[in-house]
Amino acid sequence: MANTDITPEVMQLRNQGLTDSLIMEELTRKGYPPEQVHIALSQLESQEMAEPQPASYPDPFQGQRMEQPQTDVYSRMEEIAESLIDEKWDQLLSEVKKIVAWKEQVEDTQRRLSSDVARLKEDFKVLHQGVLGKLEDYDGRMQEVGTELKAVGKVFKDVIPVFVDNVKELSHIRDGMKKK
Repeated sequence: MANTDITPEVMQLRNQGLTDSLIMEELTRKGYPPEQVHIALSQLESQEMAEPQPASYPDPFQGQRMEQPQTDVYSRMEEIAESLIDEKWDQLLSEVKKIVAWKEQVEDTQRRLSSDVARLKEDFKVLHQGVLGKLEDYDGRMQEVGTELKAVGKVFKDVIPVFVDNVKELSHIRDGMKKK
């Protein structure tokens, strides 16, 4: 913009309660060079320090004159707030998506572990039944062997004395033959 005096506009914004940084931002957004805004702010400060402030009376037209700049400032503040909210919302959604992905991964791992444990239980049950079956089979065989050993023991009990007698008799016969 051309070198126009923006001091009244700066004064109006300051009367609305805006800080110097907000005034600077608003006027540069409207196209004023930052140097010009800075000079106007400095001039206004030096005038306020030099002059005592007269009693102010409400201006009946003040609401009408300030309504447009106030609306611009408020709409600008609303835009900034909305952009900040949108940015933070996007960040939040990004983090929530990461948490959901992690949760799904943990649930998938949990399902796989549960199925592995179930398969291990089933395999253990089959193995246990197999071992018990073999033990019962071995027990049955051992009982058969025990029965057979008892039978052999009885046979030997009956046969050995006769066998010993026969061996003694053969021994006598042999001794007799040796002497002849």
